[in-house]
Amino acid sequence: MRLLLALFVNLVLFGCLIYCGDAYAAAKTFAGKRIIFEEGVLEWTSKEGADRLLTRIKSAGFNAFSPIVWHGRGTAWPSKYAEWDSWLQDQPKEGFDPLKYLIARAHEMEIEVHPWFCLTLREGTFLPQFAPPGTPDNAFDVHMPEFRRLMANLIAEVTTRYDVDGINLDYVRAIGLCTSDFCQNDYKSRYGRNLLLDTAEFKLTFGRVPTLVEYQAVDVTAMVQEVTQRIRAFKPSIPISADVIPLIAGTDQGQNSIDWANRGLVDVLCRMAHYRDIDANLNNKIRGLLKNPDVLTVVISNVSIWDEMKTKTDYFSRDGKWFADTITAIQKQWPQTGIGVYMYRWLSDEQIAALQAGPFKLAIPKNVTVN
Repeated sequence: MRLLLALFVNLVLFGCLIYCGDAYAAAKTFAGKRIIFEEGVLEWTSKEGADRLLTRIKSAGFNAFSPIVWHGRGTAWPSKYAEWDSWLQDQPKEGFDPLKYLIARAHEMEIEVHPWFCLTLREGTFLPQFAPPGTPDNAFDVHMPEFRRLMANLIAEVTTRYDVDGINLDYVRAIGLCTSDFCQNDYKSRYGRNLLLDTAEFKLTFGRVPTLVEYQAVDVTAMVQEVTQRIRAFKPSIPISADVIPLIAGTDQGQNSIDWANRGLVDVLCRMAHYRDIDANLNNKIRGLLKNPDVLTVVISNVSIWDEMKTKTDYFSRDGKWFADTITAIQKQWPQTGIGVYMYRWLSDEQIAALQAGPFKLAIPKNVTVN
């Protein structure tokens, strides 16, 4: 009798781990969060830079910061799994941990920190063992289990070592089709098909090769699952966000982000809406496909993109009025989703003043549930 009772209790607990875990994950959103991202490591990895950045975003009204810590060229923290980011070669590191300092200072100022990882992005010749010939340009091979394990190890290291408030995942995609010897053999072993022939057909038919579509999606999802399982094993309460373009990403990317959110693999989808027109209709269409529409957070760009610029390098900060008006519109239309801004480097004094006088002038409304 005791054995049966113990078995019953274990089954209930196991079922709760599966069902309750997903339900809890689905309940976490960015409601009440005003998060700004920074893609450069040099902006925050010195004490002076971190203090200056945090002071400016605090004055603007942001309450969360997402610093890039992995951009496919090394780490922005002392790691046992990879070398330092090549951009930090000249940065003094002895006796100083930039991520630890940033988080401590941010928390003193009541600012959350969500470290940002570009998963499959590869810069230069870094870690060639995970990008054999035939791997898409500027990419690691997501089909290699060893690479997916490396990413899970890196993110678990940050999750366990630091007092992080969330984890942000970017480049959560294949980047392109792989034709390496490894991928050819792997694909043939799974599907009994020729990868090179299917790749040629994929390109001619605009993606109408079901096995190759599945090949991309299965392994990108496997990467997401391995990473999120490791995070939740240590810190189940922190939100995991993914930077995505739902309904736009091609099938070669394997980015089934709506499914990830609906299955509870990730908590928040950061929709990268970098045009001046954020396309509210598309946003509502995506929301309609989500079990919890409020997991979708719009991330706008405060910096120009190609269609606004005279040359490819002629970037500029967008005007403060557009910036404040766009954030106000998002807050009014989708009040329970928070707001994201890409990126700190282009946060101008004009934009800060517009936020202070407009959408961030008042505290977060009481009818907004802060997660």
